[in-house]
Amino acid sequence: MARLYFATVPRARRRASAPVFLPWIVTLVLIVAGTAVLVARAGPERAAVPSPTPTVSVREAPELAVLAAPTPTALRPTPLPTVRPATAATMPGQRPTSTAAPRATPTVSSTASARPQPQQTGTALVALTFDAGADRGYAEDILDLLHEQHISASFGITGTWTKANPDLVRRMAADGHLIINHSLDHQSFTGVSDHKGGLSPARRRAELEQADELIAPLIGHSTRPWYRLPYGDDDARMAADLAPAGFTRKVGWTIDTLGWRGAPASEIVERSLRLAAPGAVYVLHVGHTSQDGPALERIVTGLRGRGYGFATVESVSY
Repeated sequence: MARLYFATVPRARRRASAPVFLPWIVTLVLIVAGTAVLVARAGPERAAVPSPTPTVSVREAPELAVLAAPTPTALRPTPLPTVRPATAATMPGQRPTSTAAPRATPTVSSTASARPQPQQTGTALVALTFDAGADRGYAEDILDLLHEQHISASFGITGTWTKANPDLVRRMAADGHLIINHSLDHQSFTGVSDHKGGLSPARRRAELEQADELIAPLIGHSTRPWYRLPYGDDDARMAADLAPAGFTRKVGWTIDTLGWRGAPASEIVERSLRLAAPGAVYVLHVGHTSQDGPALERIVTGLRGRGYGFATVESVSY
């Protein structure tokens, strides 16, 4: 605009009118210059990256400062302290004990082993005795059970039973059972039970001696001095009649299971447990006509449950 003016207005006139237009020109220049300055200032502000959110002072807003704290990467539950058995208090001046967990003291259970422990002194003992004079019966089952239970018993066997079952006689001795001479053929020495009139002193001795001749080779030693009278029949002359032959230890009984009489197994067990007493000597039979064999395991279990141990008649006084 200024150039156009100076180009079209004569020089003389321009000189005259210059003072009139000069303020307008200066004002226009200032406006343009100011606008340029403002644009220059606004430009960098628009181009700049937005500034981060100003940090809030803890003094100004403590609750916001807490929220701004770093968050843990993972929250793990605090493990509970291990509860250990109480130990004796540490005495003054004593070093504290180790923090390791103490070893548990093993507890001995009555059912820890199927095998019975060795007999301990002071235990009430009973003796199981078995008569064998008829058939083979339950003899093998009885021996198996006694072996499994580690029970030493006593067997009264006749000479005739020995001839029929030499293998069982050998096993009885090998398993540690006491072998008792039960006569040759189970005749009553007094005649009370079989009503045959009884035996003379010499015949009484012969019954035991002949049986011993059959039994001794199988067990490795004589049956003397142990003997059991057939049916238990006894009299005042018996001890004197048999002593010269070396038979001086007569074996009787205090509890008869009555299996030989045909009692069922349940009654045999009940009777055996009801009459139990320290030093008791039981008489049972191995033959099939008696249920003593099938009842034996329950008898053993019941007696053990009442605190009884087992031994041969050598160790039991009655």
